[in-house]
Amino acid sequence: MDTRKFLDFFKSKTGKTILFLGFIGIVCTLYYGYAPPTKTTKPEPKPNLEAGPDKNQPTSVDRGGTRFIIPGILSLHGPDNGGTNSASTNAPPVLPISLYNSDAGEPEVSEEYAPYGRLIPCETIITIDSAKIETPIIGFVTEDVFHDGKLIIPAGAEVHGKAQVDRTRERIASEDNWYIVWRTTDRLNGAELPLHGVALNMERNYRYGTWALTDGSAGLRGDILKTDNWAEIKLFAATFLSAAASGLQQTQQSISPLTGATEQTPLATPQNAALQGTSAVLNQYAQQIADSIKRDGFYVRVPAGKQFYLYVMQTIDLEKARQGESTLAQEKPENKPTPQQP
Repeated sequence: MDTRKFLDFFKSKTGKTILFLGFIGIVCTLYYGYAPPTKTTKPEPKPNLEAGPDKNQPTSVDRGGTRFIIPGILSLHGPDNGGTNSASTNAPPVLPISLYNSDAGEPEVSEEYAPYGRLIPCETIITIDSAKIETPIIGFVTEDVFHDGKLIIPAGAEVHGKAQVDRTRERIASEDNWYIVWRTTDRLNGAELPLHGVALNMERNYRYGTWALTDGSAGLRGDILKTDNWAEIKLFAATFLSAAASGLQQTQQSISPLTGATEQTPLATPQNAALQGTSAVLNQYAQQIADSIKRDGFYVRVPAGKQFYLYVMQTIDLEKARQGESTLAQEKPENKPTPQQP
């Protein structure tokens, strides 16, 4: 068969049919021969509504081997029960982690408080004498102290402190530790509140409603009393006699060979020896009188009924007022030595 007859065959109906079928066969061979294999998907099983809840729980397969167990309290699971991987029914333990804020922030103050620097009017009920060391200052509050419309310290409450001598101003000063004791009929009866403050003098004229220039000055102003009214006269007399005895001594004039200055040198006579001894005794007596005047020459006495201010140098918080506060403060350990490690 020549080429012409071959081409004429494919131009006929039979040849065209054979050519079309062959083309379709080639296309199908190429498509199914090089296409990726398709995965067969299984239909999802329908949930069995009649079965119990335990049948639908997921299961796990244990393939053996050693399980990794976290030591100590860091383990979040319970002990292994026979090599099965079952969920623990116990709650996980709390990890040993503590979170805190290093910033102290604002101090907590109760709703019943008074700010720093309150002047509490008080009045002494006993006589205060500076001749005795650690003389107590006992008084009571004469006026109510309010803040923000709330009664903080009522009138009639007791105030307790300690006195110390202020010799430079001839007054009685106070220490900075005070206690306020409630004498009321409510729950605060007998409560004690420790405060830091200082006693200030009060010079108030209730008749004219005015205050003196020394009102608010430090210390309690009182009366100055002397133990010996003749102490100054004795001191002057002893000093005068000592100087007179020194002036009655017999002397002679001598010239210094180095400087050429003239000096008065006492003579070695019995009279000069007696006068010199008398002068020394009188000088010692005068010194003793001066020391006595400086130490015990006077003392300050503040009579009962003296009005003063208690200037509080902290915030007054009623939440800290409770019974037996002074006893609890004494029982708190302070400055105890720490045991040394071996």
